[in-house]
Formats: sequence, C-alpha cells, structure tokens
Amino acid sequence: MIAEQPVLHNVLILADESANWRIAGLPQLHRILLSLNEYATAAGQTAPVSVCVSWKPGTPAASRLVVEDQRLTRLEVTDCEAEEGPFDLVLSTRVFLYRNGIAAILEAGVLGVEVTGSTWHERLQDVRRTLRSSAEQAARTAIAVIPTAAKRSGGIPRRTPWIPPRDSSTSLGMTGWQYVADPAAIGSVERAFLRENGKSQDGLISKYLNRPISRWISRLLLKTEIVPSTWSVIIFSLPLAACVAFLQGTPMSFVIGCVIFQLYSIVDGCDGEIARSRFMHSDFGRRLDSLLDLTGNMLLAICLGIGLALHALPSLSLSWFYVAEGVAAAACVVLSEGIVFLRRSRGDQPRTVTPLNGALYQRHHELFQRSGILVFGENVVWWLVFMTKRDMAMLAFVVLALVGQPEWILHLLLGVGAINSALAGNAFLRAPAPAIQQEAS
Repeated sequence: MIAEQPVLHNVLILADESANWRIAGLPQLHRILLSLNEYATAAGQTAPVSVCVSWKPGTPAASRLVVEDQRLTRLEVTDCEAEEGPFDLVLSTRVFLYRNGIAAILEAGVLGVEVTGSTWHERLQDVRRTLRSSAEQAARTAIAVIPTAAKRSGGIPRRTPWIPPRDSSTSLGMTGWQYVADPAAIGSVERAFLRENGKSQDGLISKYLNRPISRWISRLLLKTEIVPSTWSVIIFSLPLAACVAFLQGTPMSFVIGCVIFQLYSIVDGCDGEIARSRFMHSDFGRRLDSLLDLTGNMLLAICLGIGLALHALPSLSLSWFYVAEGVAAAACVVLSEGIVFLRRSRGDQPRTVTPLNGALYQRHHELFQRSGILVFGENVVWWLVFMTKRDMAMLAFVVLALVGQPEWILHLLLGVGAINSALAGNAFLRAPAPAIQQEAS
C-alpha cells in the first residue's frame, strides 16, 4: 500500500486522436486507465475511481477507443460530454505515464485540479501548464538524492518527480510522465521509457551490454501481441540448441554453445520488459521464468559435462569424472534453489530495506542476509553478488571457451553451486529474513 497517498474519487481524461497512439505496446488511453487502476490497487482503495473521458469535439464515434480490460477492477469508466467537477486529477491522452506515474504526478502536487478553460483545447492547455508548473515548483523545493543502498545495488530510482517534464522534442527526465505533442515523438518516448524499464537486480554486463540489446528487441516485440510467458517459452529453444552443441564434444562446439547461452541471457530480459510495459507482470510469469532459468542452468551443467566427457575420450576415467562433475553441479543448482524455495514457502515476513535488497531477487535475499556471509562486510558481499550474477557468468563462460578452457566452466559451476547450497542450507536453519517486493523478472 502506498503510504500517505491521496485517495482518488473523480478523474477527468481529455481524449483526442492521441488516445489511439500505441506507445510501448499500449494505446495511450489504455495505459492511463491501467495506471489509474494500478495506483488505486496499490493505495488500497475500496471504492472504485470514477473516470470521465471527455473526447475532443468533432471526434468521430468510430475513432473513440473503447477499452475493455478485465484488469480494470478499481475503475468506473464513462464517456462524458459535459465535465462536472471538481476532479481530483485531470489528465490528457497526450501524457505518457511511466509505471507508478500517477503516484509521481500526485507527489508533484497535481491534485484537486480546477478545469478553468471554457473550451476543450483550453482545458488541454490547463493540464499541460499544471503538470509543468507543479514539477518546476517541486524542483525548487526538493533535492533528489540517490540513496547509498541504491548506489550499491547498481540501480537508480525509477521515478524522481522533481525534474520538470519535457516536451516531446527533448529527452525525458525521470519525472514519471512526459507530454507527447505529436506522433513523431513516439519513437523517442519509447526508447526513453525502455531505458528506465530495467531492474535494480541487473548486473554490470546486463546493464551495459544485455539491456541495450534486449530493449531494442523488446521495442519490436511491443509492436506485436506477444505475451511475456509465450516469449519465455519460445526462447527456451536457445538453451536446448546450446546443449545440442555441447554434446558434439569439440572445442568449436563449446564456443558455439556458450555463445548461444549468452544470447539467451540477453533475450531473457525481454519478457520482463514486455510485462512491465504492458502491466502484465504476474506470479505465474515470474515462476515460469525462474523455472526455465533453473532448467537451463541444469542442462548447461549436465550437457557440458557429457560434451567434455566425449572430448576426453579415450580416457574413460577423465570422461566419467566430467559426467559426475556435471551431474553434481546440476544437483547443487537444484539444491540451492530448492532450499530457497522452501524457505520462502514458510510464509510472508515483514519487509524491511537492507543494503542488498536492490541487488538481489526476493527469493535470494535471505540466502545472503541470514547465511552469515555478511561477516565479510556489505561492500565485499555486494561485489561478490555482482561478480557472480548470471550475466557476468555467461560472458565469462564464452571467454573460457574461446581460450580453450571449457572444463573450467564446469569447475566454476560446481564450485559456485556448492557454495550457494551451503549458504542456502545455513540460512534455512536460521530465523526467516524479511525481503522487499521486487520487480517483474
């Protein structure tokens, strides 16, 4: 629940042709309604928000977008010709909202807006001036400070409402919203939005290599109707193809397999980007993504072990050693993740903020928080977390394969897996640790 946020009762949306502009996978009117529903849900409102959509005079009935979405459980949406205030919030379909953008607007002081314009166009200009003046006033009275914990997590707060919103001709500041003047600005708005659509848990390689590529792919996917879970299943063909390469047991096949896994690490970020863009995040999606990642890691260890065994022939002893090592590495992966799952299944705990919250997924949070590893210091653990994340590991595996040392990939998988299992087991025996809510994966 959003603390100390005002309750919305009546909202006016000024709609014109921009209501049908499809930006980042959703028509503008649809995005605004989902944003309002998200805010009302997070704020714990029980009474539905009355949303009045006022269309620009002369807009044909056939051009008036009708949004039918079962997720809009906290809204009552109606078209209205004559606006009868007062309204708690007045928006335009030319306002592009980030996730939690409604909260950003309200925090900037855009509340209880009085519609003074006598014509629809004058009221539209009222909205634009109000958004700009409120943000500029907030900028003069507040300083946005990035918390130390956010710096350590490698993340920057998604939303800082104290930067004045820019017109579509300039780059977007982290305000939570942007006024889109014309369709020519849609491309720049999408790119700016996706740049802020990552996760605080992203590692260094993901932040500077994987995400720039996945954002480009996601922008193309958002022009289609594909859903995140479908994309997760489709791209799982990549680990399977990599395993086929590993099973050839040649130096080149090890390189090819690792490159394919690196590609999988890149495109695996698209499902979460699509989910966050279209308000489609769900527990099912997170669990499916986690299950496929776990299965992929198991296949990587087992198939690499078999491939190394074939490469080591005719030495039977060394071949069997690699097979056993691959199976052991896969078992450690399952063991550590299984312990974490059982731990989280004990029930929800009160959430608190700790230095590692932003760097870890919720399911891994207490593995580090309660395992005793923090005895080495938060900074050391922070670097250990980021240096052993999957994005860093996959790129390191490619390098090891290129220099002709694929067996070290298996050694590292087993070593890191064994350490994680030990930490998870130690955490399992301790009191439950709280964890904050995380973004869609």
